[in-house]
Amino acid sequence: MSEGSHSAYGGGFVERAVRAADGAEAALDADADAADVAAVLSATLFGEVLGYGTDGYERDGRVARFRDDDGAVAVTFAAAGDADEVGAAVVAAFEAASTEPSVRYVAAGGVDRLLVFEVLDDEEAAEAAEVRTVAGVRASPHTDIPLGDVIEAGRRGKLSQTLRPGPQIAVAKLATLRPAELTPVERDEEFDAPAERTVDVDVDADDDDDDDELETLVGTLRDCLADVLAPAIADAQARLADEVAAFDDRAAALRDAASDAANGDGDDTAAGPARRRLLAHEAEYADARALRAAYGTWVRGAGRTGFTPSENRRAFARVVAFQLVEEALLVQVFEGMDFLDDTLTGEAVERFETFAEAAGVERDVGDLFAIARERSAAVYDRRAPDLAGWALDDDDVAEALSRTVWYLDHFTFDGDPERAVAAYDRLLSVADLPRIDTDPGDPDPLVPALLDAAGYRSDEPIGGGDAADEVATADEAVDLLDPAVGDGRYLLAASERLRERLAGVDYAERLAVVRARLTGASPDPLACRVTETRLFLRLLSDYQEARWEDPDYTLDTLPVYCTDPLMREEPGTETPEPLDRDDYGFVVGAPPTTLRRDVAAGPVDEAYADYETAYYTYDTSALYVERASEWLAENGTLALRVAGRFRDTRFGLKLRERLPQWYRLETLREVDGVAAGGTPVLLVARRFRKNEAFVDPEEYAPPTYGFDYAEGLAAPSVRRSSTRLTGDEWVWEADGDDDEIGI
Repeated sequence: MSEGSHSAYGGGFVERAVRAADGAEAALDADADAADVAAVLSATLFGEVLGYGTDGYERDGRVARFRDDDGAVAVTFAAAGDADEVGAAVVAAFEAASTEPSVRYVAAGGVDRLLVFEVLDDEEAAEAAEVRTVAGVRASPHTDIPLGDVIEAGRRGKLSQTLRPGPQIAVAKLATLRPAELTPVERDEEFDAPAERTVDVDVDADDDDDDDELETLVGTLRDCLADVLAPAIADAQARLADEVAAFDDRAAALRDAASDAANGDGDDTAAGPARRRLLAHEAEYADARALRAAYGTWVRGAGRTGFTPSENRRAFARVVAFQLVEEALLVQVFEGMDFLDDTLTGEAVERFETFAEAAGVERDVGDLFAIARERSAAVYDRRAPDLAGWALDDDDVAEALSRTVWYLDHFTFDGDPERAVAAYDRLLSVADLPRIDTDPGDPDPLVPALLDAAGYRSDEPIGGGDAADEVATADEAVDLLDPAVGDGRYLLAASERLRERLAGVDYAERLAVVRARLTGASPDPLACRVTETRLFLRLLSDYQEARWEDPDYTLDTLPVYCTDPLMREEPGTETPEPLDRDDYGFVVGAPPTTLRRDVAAGPVDEAYADYETAYYTYDTSALYVERASEWLAENGTLALRVAGRFRDTRFGLKLRERLPQWYRLETLREVDGVAAGGTPVLLVARRFRKNEAFVDPEEYAPPTYGFDYAEGLAAPSVRRSSTRLTGDEWVWEADGDDDEIGI
């Protein structure tokens, strides 16, 4: 053991943890045994850094038990006197855990090496990539910290420069052992971290090295998100939440004072000082106000009003962390593609902070990140809402962001847009984000099937002719709208087919056609961000070629709009022009199937109630079918995955009555999955009778024609007659209606 600490650390979590370990190592004599190590680490690392007070744990020799905020034993720890005793310490820690049913983590080791395991239930154990069972307790490795090496690195200088990303992340994972993190909660299944952090994909043997490096990059991005940035953002959010309440109380008083002054004796100038005080107060609390606005935008747009505040706060912290990781990744991509000079690198951070210190001003990586944002906007100006700006002034977030930037320095994207696409898609698959279920190793078979059924193909231009005709045409009947983009899968597939049809066309023209012909929308700001980024990255190779031909070329913002497309007139906002059109050739996608009881009260449910199909216990996919009848041109194609319950439930009556008058049905096919508690269906139909009035369903007789009906995406279809499309329940036998429709 050392005789004294020689370290100098920053204020981030990793730095505090290593400083505590350094101090513990310095405090231990050369002949210290396991009980001595347990006493010192319990008081320093677990007590000072993780937040367990003296009444938050009890120790018996080498074993300590740590309690969460509810008083339940959540962590057992067994110390090792030296490196040779770590194995025995692991066994002791597991044995202690075997008598504590509430334990979440098992830790063992000393100042040379520290191991932490996460305890698993039956379901988690079945899915985990690696499981260790000791004394009847099943657990998977959580982190393995070479603490001795980490301490030495800290003594040599700044950890972000002396310690590689792997050990830094290993230390950062200790944050999950803090008491507040361990308090039992009703966890939202959407945010359970996947047991395995890599994605299996088919690759050629020659690509093994590249794939391994890509997996390392994705693992680093995921760990930066979950273990470095998200905890710092959650802490910053908690601090600013307290400021929001203070702001509101003072702001109300200042507004009253300004109003009283304006309404009092004399002219309006008497209110000037009061207004200045109000403006100064608003500026002082700018970050807290920005947090409230961003959080509200996400909760409303993502349909999170049915979740608890604690669930939403945890999820929002992860969403914000994802945005920052994504932005840092895109800057790296822009630099690798030579769109930008080096802007956001570890060395750039160090030079920036050194310059600021010499100039006597307070600047950190958050300020450099803001500069990188401005420079990136010259390459591509984003449309997606910013949910993370409020966090950049927080010191802990800045430290976490600095560490993320240093980690990404180990990877490059030199002229390789496909690598950027693969990295981003794989990050989405392991990022554990709400409503984002991208899996590049298991593509959704419904996507190509839906576009094929809609007639949106890659082998011939829409409407006939050749590629040049499609570029030149002003016919909006070829335009496509996805009003509920999700992770962007339908819009991306459509863009690939459109680009294939335009093979050989000038790159700048091809990009212009994609922008003109494809539109996406969602009220969820995360969905809009993910879709916009995925689409942009797939256009990156064309963009690169266009800039090669014209260095001044800039890709205009892609048409992915953050708005609720079901709100015909959203209060306080102007409906984007593309969502106010009535001449689309295609409306495609998989809109949400939110039940009426889960729709947010207020302007949203009031607007939804105006729809003809908002009947009884409706789900929102029915409203999208109705809204699409307004977006589509005559003979335009609808191709949506919707809840199939409208066919045989009371709620579906209004849709069953109106669908045959709005559309000429082409396909009704059950598909895999669950939607609004039932089986979803692929609904493909052509808009007709667009300018004709609605007829009493008892008097309306649809033209006689046949459509395909099937019970499964790959199942053979039978022909049904349009005479079956009445207000009665659509419950049919397996046989078709060949005789009835004259086939």
